[in-house]
Amino acid sequence: MFENIFRAIALAAVPPTLGAQRPPQRPAPLVLTHATVIDMTGTQARAGMTLVLRDGKIAAMYRDGTEASPADATVRDLTGQFVLPGLIDAHVHNATNPSGGDRRSLVEARLKRTLRGGVVAVRDMGGDARALADLARAAAAGDIESPEIRYSAIMAGPDFFSDPRVLASSVGRKPGTAPWARALTDTTDLRQAIAEAKGAGATAIKMYADVGPAIAKRAATEAKRQGLRVWAHLATFPAKPSEIVDAGVEVVSHALLVPWEVQAPASWKDRKKVDLSIAPDDPKIQALFALMKSKAAIFDPTLFVYRADSTAADTSVAKRSERRAIEMVRAAHDAGTTIDAGTDGMCDDTDGAIPNVHVELEMLVRAGLSPLEALTAATRTNALVLGMSATHGTIEVGKTADLLILSADPLADIRNTRRIAFVVRRGKPLP
Repeated sequence: MFENIFRAIALAAVPPTLGAQRPPQRPAPLVLTHATVIDMTGTQARAGMTLVLRDGKIAAMYRDGTEASPADATVRDLTGQFVLPGLIDAHVHNATNPSGGDRRSLVEARLKRTLRGGVVAVRDMGGDARALADLARAAAAGDIESPEIRYSAIMAGPDFFSDPRVLASSVGRKPGTAPWARALTDTTDLRQAIAEAKGAGATAIKMYADVGPAIAKRAATEAKRQGLRVWAHLATFPAKPSEIVDAGVEVVSHALLVPWEVQAPASWKDRKKVDLSIAPDDPKIQALFALMKSKAAIFDPTLFVYRADSTAADTSVAKRSERRAIEMVRAAHDAGTTIDAGTDGMCDDTDGAIPNVHVELEMLVRAGLSPLEALTAATRTNALVLGMSATHGTIEVGKTADLLILSADPLADIRNTRRIAFVVRRGKPLP
């Protein structure tokens, strides 16, 4: 008898966490009905569609009424609204100076505005990896309201490491020795340097300046061998654009570096002294675009940085630069070059500011892309650029439910990407 009493007392004393536990309840799925889906897979927009979002993913997609919604679902009627994959900005900088203009509070606010403006992932093109790694972790963990963050390690020639920007992003380290900001010379142990960049959390290298064609090719080859992507400025001085593309760079940036295929070699410090008389019909530039197409090099034109103030005179350098940048993109597009959407300036610090990628989309359309092609640049192509095609860039069953819901058709007018009804992040509508 006493044995049974003692056994009962012992069982009663077992903490609940050590006994049998009920399995955690799955969150209720979200069902979006009566939507027009622009899935970015190449199919036409489809009206009257239902999407089932569960566990942060797209669990099902079907014509309205052809299947029963899960009994425990939250249902949201999207009549008159348009569902797209969340946008991606393929060129941002969030940690150039984490002690100054990129201090954490400012960057978190920018990231929040960017996400609520429909951007679900960004490609950071060089900054302090110590700050970027923490931001990327916080974004992935849901500790901050932010797009996903992928970032690169800058690799450049020794002359670049007197630049104030790289000094700010590698403070505390001897210039050119930080794993995320490495000086390249003929004696650099590329295997070690790229392994250290990977160890700093970078998913790519970015070659910036003072890099010749031979070392660019060796760095690109080693980075790919170690599973990193390879990005670069279109000209790295002394390497000209065709040499950078031929080196195996996968994504090349900035429309107004194209003329340096024709201009005489210069210092990287003179990169902005562009000869605007060089037109995209120059045979050397046409050959460059053909090479980019043949090598599947993606063009990241960053038209946003070349936009001119609307009050500027048509003859001003600013207006002429904007026109020439747009003309270069038009020519690249006509030649069949794949174009992405990056801004080089994610979002400003004004309350209510929209992400700059919406302006980039408008400028891409001015450059001859159709609204669908511009949206493809900011979704499917950018997912490829970031290495996120398995989870982002298109609306397909099994992919992450990071979605942009618009109240007007962006295929009718690209400016309608600003008509945001709401954003879904990992299956949950943002409040």
